Amino acid sequence: MSVGVSIFTREETTTVKNLTKIIVSAGLAAGLAAAALTASAAETWYAAQTLEVNANPGSDYLGTLDVASPVTVLEKKNGMAKVRIDGWSLKEYPSQIFQEAGLRIEYASFDEEKAVKLNAKGGEKTVQGNVWQKSTAEGWVPAKSLTKDINGLWKQAAERHGDACSSCHGAPKAEHFTANQWASQLPVRGGRTGHTRRGNNALMFKWLQENAKPI
Repeated sequence: MSVGVSIFTREETTTVKNLTKIIVSAGLAAGLAAAALTASAAETWYAAQTLEVNANPGSDYLGTLDVASPVTVLEKKNGMAKVRIDGWSLKEYPSQIFQEAGLRIEYASFDEEKAVKLNAKGGEKTVQGNVWQKSTAEGWVPAKSLTKDINGLWKQAAERHGDACSSCHGAPKAEHFTANQWASQLPVRGGRTGHTRRGNNALMFKWLQENAKPI
């Protein structure tokens, strides 16, 4: 049987062990720092206004991100942020992403259906005969137009609701209608109320839907 012989003195062996501990500790610290950075980057942000979504920073238009819609920031570059939008889309017409299957709280809409990636394994539901699947989309938006202060946005929306809807009648409470009914009350191009869900009313519309009567 052969016996191994150390090529290091006792002092050298101790030094090597200490260096190994330092290297391992540094590696763990770097790993923890990277994990912290990833966790920070994965925090939820919100669109402070309606935004264009581009395939590249500042170019190649994909679609529109609705105000107050939540996104995950994946990367930042030259004042732009690459974001991921998560939600639900109709399997047959996957050009829009909504908060929930069958619920008309829209997060984003795209000109290119390929921009939205369906994930049946992530979830699939049938609502009123329509098949919905979990979906995601990625694109670039101006970083300065994102905020974490969703309560500040809702405060602006509530004030707008009081101003826009009480000039000729009492402003109806958000829970007076369901989210889908609010979509009919405030259509894209006007309707019985004379108001639309676009422009200055976009944030108010999202607030009304978020605080609507449950379906």
